[in-house]
Amino acid sequence: MRAEGHIGLSLLVIFGIYTVFQVRSTEMLELGIFITLFSTLPDIDIRLEIAHRKYTHNVTAAIVFGVLIGLLLHYAGAGFMKGFIAGFGGTLLHILGDIPTYMKFKPLAPFSQARVGLGLFKASNPAVNRSFLLIGAVTFTLYLVIIYVGII
Repeated sequence: MRAEGHIGLSLLVIFGIYTVFQVRSTEMLELGIFITLFSTLPDIDIRLEIAHRKYTHNVTAAIVFGVLIGLLLHYAGAGFMKGFIAGFGGTLLHILGDIPTYMKFKPLAPFSQARVGLGLFKASNPAVNRSFLLIGAVTFTLYLVIIYVGII
């Protein structure tokens, strides 16, 4: 999946859950936005020109990203746990978005060497990526309307 697809999927999952459980906290709203922003972080491997989905697309990387973002937000005054959850959660949602694609990878490395790739669509498929972004944006908007405006 591309960045827009990962952002859309994250918005869909996070704010879909928030809507169902009627989460009204502005702190949780901020956390959801942070998780969404960091959901594109694992694709840093492309920019660093290292093996794609080898080192940055697994639970170990999720922990490392969580700690790094946690430290960053701690020193920025936002708190370690918020940063950890944002980095860890964003990475897990990124992994979730890549599982349906063709390219196999090891999401549970180093605990399991099982390679996953369901082959449902290409990661670069513009229709899939735009659809996730659109559905995620609609979910986020509905969340704001339902929870904060109370129209529905």
